[in-house]
Amino acid sequence: MTRQRVTVDIVTDIVCPWCYVGVRSFLKSRDALKDEFDIIPRFRPYQLNPGLPAAGVDRAEYYRKKFSDADALAAARAAIAENARAAGFEFDPAAQPLLPNTVKAHQIIRLAHFSGAQEAVTLGVYRAFWDELKNIGDSAVLIGIAEHAGVAGADAAAALASREDAARVETECDAFRRAGVTGVPTFIVNERTGFSGAMPPAQLTPALKNAADMTAAQHETGEP
Repeated sequence: MTRQRVTVDIVTDIVCPWCYVGVRSFLKSRDALKDEFDIIPRFRPYQLNPGLPAAGVDRAEYYRKKFSDADALAAARAAIAENARAAGFEFDPAAQPLLPNTVKAHQIIRLAHFSGAQEAVTLGVYRAFWDELKNIGDSAVLIGIAEHAGVAGADAAAALASREDAARVETECDAFRRAGVTGVPTFIVNERTGFSGAMPPAQLTPALKNAADMTAAQHETGEP
């Protein structure tokens, strides 16, 4: 049986813990649908905290100012951890002490798209930040992740040194915001329909299937 090819644009920000859950849940859902669909992810940039200093800020202090209700924040983190377990992994959403500017991280992910290593680099960046508690605003860290995934270190260094490349990422983030993306992760299926939320695989799998089927029907009938 010929599998239906499906493109899924996954709009995320690395420092968003729900995005880590969403990406890992997506991979589980893709595996569950592999007999029916050839699902191709494209990881797209978003910044929840645009304008942060290049060196980043203290994450605990930033969150104390942004989320005044400590009990609500603790409950949200418990929900994140629970959903991570439903996606088949564990991490502590409170462990990372630094909140970096993520433009550079998005630059590396964008660069990896052109060499076919985007998925590996994206997972590498998420693991570095959330599991290894590394500073993903640091160029050396990002170059190491890129090289481990097969991207030439010189290419990674050149991209990170380019203000023009950084501006492309910032422009793309702004474009998603202007298009109405207000929460991440957001999944856009076949550039036609989308939905937001870090659903566990049991919910995300049918959501992806329904969106793929709907966009295929729209294509067949010539609907925009």
